[in-house]
Amino acid sequence: MPRNKEHRRHEVVDVATYVFWDRGYAGTSVENLVEATGLHRRSMYGEFGDKAGLFLACIDHYGNTTWKNLISMLLVLPGGLKNIGVFFRDRVDYAVPETCRGCLFVNTIIEKSSVSSNALEKVCGYFDLLEEAFFSCLVAAQASGHIPAHKNCRILAKYLTHFFEGLMVEGKANRDRDSLAFAAQIAIESIIA
Repeated sequence: MPRNKEHRRHEVVDVATYVFWDRGYAGTSVENLVEATGLHRRSMYGEFGDKAGLFLACIDHYGNTTWKNLISMLLVLPGGLKNIGVFFRDRVDYAVPETCRGCLFVNTIIEKSSVSSNALEKVCGYFDLLEEAFFSCLVAAQASGHIPAHKNCRILAKYLTHFFEGLMVEGKANRDRDSLAFAAQIAIESIIA
């Protein structure tokens, strides 16, 4: 019985994640969540506390699925610029279709005035993981001579993290693959120049 409850909870969080992702935190009502998940209000409040509690569960769900997969692209050994290129090609491909939702975490940062400090703290923690993955790639690239020794890999990792955020925002408005791919190419070239 507990396994069935855990499975149901996972399904609810998965569906709710897409509701928040599509509508934003402020644009998602409890009614939207109840309708999409099939939960009764009382069940939702009993399981998650409130809308903010369900959103925190969705952040962790997104972090443990989508975000983990993104970061894994960067952590393929031996690391380096190739991984960064693969990562950004994947993100450009993701951003081009009309169905692109952007990034749940970037969307959350954009509406930071509507979300709890706990949600922002969690999202920032996930961005720290992305920055560390970029840093790992950059250190490997520097060790192999692909990035000049005088370049600060920590600052470059921050730059790539911020570029990713911008790419996800731009992808929601600009579906032109060539311009998004060109921006990603320039970002990578700027770290080796």
